[in-house]
Amino acid sequence: MLDNRLYRRYNSESIQKSTSKTKGLKKMKKFAKRAAAFLLAAVLSLSLAGCYNENLTWAAKKGDTELPIGAYIYYLSVAYNEAAAKIDTETEVLKGEVEDTPAAEWITARANAYMNQYFWMQDEMTRLGLSMTDEDYAEASQTTANYWYYFGKSLEKFGIAQTSFDIAYSQYNAMYLKVFEAMYGAGGEREIPEADLLAHFTDTYMNYEYFTAPLTKKAEDGTSENMTDEEKAEVTAALDKLEQQVSDGTLTVEEAAAEYAESIDADSNYVQSVNNRDGMTAARMTSAFITSLESMKEGDIQVFEASNYMVFLHRLPIDDAVEEKLGAEDDRLTLMLELKSEEYQDYVRDSAAAGVDGVELNQEAIDHYKPSMFESTTKNGTSSTAEESSASSESSASSESSASSESSASSESSAEE
Repeated sequence: MLDNRLYRRYNSESIQKSTSKTKGLKKMKKFAKRAAAFLLAAVLSLSLAGCYNENLTWAAKKGDTELPIGAYIYYLSVAYNEAAAKIDTETEVLKGEVEDTPAAEWITARANAYMNQYFWMQDEMTRLGLSMTDEDYAEASQTTANYWYYFGKSLEKFGIAQTSFDIAYSQYNAMYLKVFEAMYGAGGEREIPEADLLAHFTDTYMNYEYFTAPLTKKAEDGTSENMTDEEKAEVTAALDKLEQQVSDGTLTVEEAAAEYAESIDADSNYVQSVNNRDGMTAARMTSAFITSLESMKEGDIQVFEASNYMVFLHRLPIDDAVEEKLGAEDDRLTLMLELKSEEYQDYVRDSAAAGVDGVELNQEAIDHYKPSMFESTTKNGTSSTAEESSASSESSASSESSASSESSASSESSAEE
């Protein structure tokens, strides 16, 4: 409805200027446009108000904390993918069973369990005297931004807003790790003995240094081509000579890398690193590299071919890396997670399943979203065996937080597959 004051103002102006019919007509047209725009805005507002239901914007709440419905949808998607990973590829996900339960029921229950875990984690933070700092929120926000760049459009299609993902994934994982460190770190109620941490590191990690020499060359047309057998033999001979110099102490491996790089007018690609088999596999190191390193004793040198490179590899004493790696906060957390992440996941899940007081579920909103909404993304199961299962969203926290022992995967790219 239009305000009568608009009509009165217009009538007053038209009477005062009745001597100019043309100007009056222009003002009438101008007013008509404004009135039409006003009416259109009013109609749109009423239309949107009819579609919007504030009671459907949240999924669960506890005290002052409210989980948006987008958080539930995200957890539902995680549960759907978990179910798919437990069902064979010949069976449609929603026609299969997970743990002797119809998949749709299992997925819905799992999503609800994740919401419970969120509130349980908040309670555990309070119990342990922990809180999210501004820095924690900033890091969570950055994690969200990184994921959103790649997956944001896909998530938004299902009604998962960036803010919902930030709460359900990034902020939850930040709390997950803070509680883990408080429980398993120094002075925690489940503190990992220093001797166990040390034994795990020295038993499973390797300290090494290496550089590579290409077995390709630039062709006349500027493309890369393989060296001839004679040229490859020359590379091997040069590396054998450098191996002798390193063995007798004339050169360090880093110096040998620099000398070889200079001989072929290239930059040195020397790398020193500490890693375990899983870390090297994740960094896409070749199987030849990993197998050779594992077969070597500390102090040994091996020169071998891997893909289109020759590798000059020297295994270093792992004890030389103990102080640095166990003393670095991120590396220490990685080791703790490798030892206790599965135990901790089970503890979180079982504790939350035992019940969280004061959680109110918004069943009306939850019932609007069914596992079938994700059927278009993965119709059939993805497991090659009945026993195979996916990692839970908690485990993603472990992999998310684990700082790689490599400075970067790219630094070892020359030894990749």
